[in-house]
Amino acid sequence: MKITQLIDTRPKKILWAAGFVLIFAAVFLIQEPTVGPGDTVVINYTISLNGVIIDTSIEEIAQRADIFDQERTYEPLVIMIGGTPGESAVAPYAVERELLGMRVGEKKTVRLYPYEAYGYFDQSKLLEMDKEEFIRDSGIENLEEGQTYQMGTLVFTIYEVTEDKVKLDFNHRFAVIANEVVIPREEFEKAAQVYVGNE
Repeated sequence: MKITQLIDTRPKKILWAAGFVLIFAAVFLIQEPTVGPGDTVVINYTISLNGVIIDTSIEEIAQRADIFDQERTYEPLVIMIGGTPGESAVAPYAVERELLGMRVGEKKTVRLYPYEAYGYFDQSKLLEMDKEEFIRDSGIENLEEGQTYQMGTLVFTIYEVTEDKVKLDFNHRFAVIANEVVIPREEFEKAAQVYVGNE
């Protein structure tokens, strides 16, 4: 029996059409909502740099990666897609772009260049101050290099402490220090040929 024989009468055609409409409507209605602009999302994350884990929201991963901090609370990050810095937690635009369209429970690996994430380390964001003046104005007495503090919306790290000076670093803690490596042209060309499979 041919399919055309099953739908050769008008009532059968109406029933078939109604069945298709119901099937498509059911598929559309049971789809999970996806992340869109203005949505608030809760995410667990792990950040690695050159294959080395440098931050995570998951305590077990922090312990395994030997970056566990007892003073920190490990919990998912809550961000608003398209939020305003200082008013709501935000992620780099490139991360927000990758979150769009995702569903609850979905996992994704996002690879970013430094300029898409937290930028390159900028020497001009290092500020040197008189040590006594800084202690008086900030109320921070125990100055430890590498310690991060927040005052209002400003986040900084103690970069260097000397007898009478303190140098503050206003770069993001994940800013990348660019490595400038010089190799002979012949070596570069040989590596490029191997990479593209010409050898």
